[in-house]
Amino acid sequence: MAYENTPCKFVAVVNRKHPLPVLMNALAHASNGLTAKTAGRDKLLDYPNPASGFAAKISEYPFIILEAKNGNQIRNLLPQVMADDSLDYNVFTTSMIGASAALQIEATQAAGGEQLDFVVLLMFGERDKVEPLAKKFSLLKAAPPQPETP
Repeated sequence: MAYENTPCKFVAVVNRKHPLPVLMNALAHASNGLTAKTAGRDKLLDYPNPASGFAAKISEYPFIILEAKNGNQIRNLLPQVMADDSLDYNVFTTSMIGASAALQIEATQAAGGEQLDFVVLLMFGERDKVEPLAKKFSLLKAAPPQPETP
């Protein structure tokens, strides 16, 4: 099964201005939330390994991680994604980081559109719908390895 033959894909656009731990946290939360929205559309495959005793569930569809130069690029992409009813999406903003879920929800509801600092926009849908929206972003580059401290 070749990835180029799959009809759908996940594409995450992350704001490279945020540190890697923030990006990973945001991506995990956005992915978990998008799972609820894609119920029945995503196809999870079983990846068992009897020798180790694990059984993993992994999406059949590719998951591409792209980078935006800043949150404004994500803010500008969001209305385009929202305009296509065939796409599922989820976002994560810095207002969703805080001491409690209640405070995070309150901060997100109270923030004006321009006050929101977008960390991640995650979309899922048919390749021909997702790819044109993602074409202006490049693949996320790994941070250079840091020297080990003694």
